[in-house]
Amino acid sequence: MDFLGVAQQDSQLSSFLRISGFGVDDLRLLQEVGPKVVPHMALVAQHFMQRLRSDPQVEQRLEAHAALVEANITQWLEQLFTGPHDATFLDAQDRVGETHVQARIPPLFTAFGMSYLRAALPQVLGNIGVAHQYPEGTVTAAVLRLLDLCQYLIDRAYYARLLQVTGISKSLLDRLMTV
Repeated sequence: MDFLGVAQQDSQLSSFLRISGFGVDDLRLLQEVGPKVVPHMALVAQHFMQRLRSDPQVEQRLEAHAALVEANITQWLEQLFTGPHDATFLDAQDRVGETHVQARIPPLFTAFGMSYLRAALPQVLGNIGVAHQYPEGTVTAAVLRLLDLCQYLIDRAYYARLLQVTGISKSLLDRLMTV
């Protein structure tokens, strides 16, 4: 079962997908353009790492593991297009978030990364001619919606950690955020 079906069992994720408009057509487009896009993901990851490493804090933390991090980012980017887009995909995004929390990577850097990719991936789609093969920016929109979904799933790990370390119940935190 694809992750859209699995998401129906998670009310928040289901709401996110419904509101964002991410659906079956997006998954189909991503997999369709995958073979054309995947060969460019290593270069995207390389440029992403260069930008990350331009920050002294990040450079110091990445110093010993930069090659592994770049390889992981490349693989993650490729899987955005190749899938499988099923329950394992959702689990993988959760694990990315958990890994970020365990490695004490501040949410700022996740936000930066997604921001960078929201600019870089549409540019790649345009440069290789993929974006122009589909009407009205549908491929670009699908990519951006998937990045939004990934960021939401990764951010949930930070949220879960906040609940854990503060001892606040989810319902109390939800009420505090909506007061």
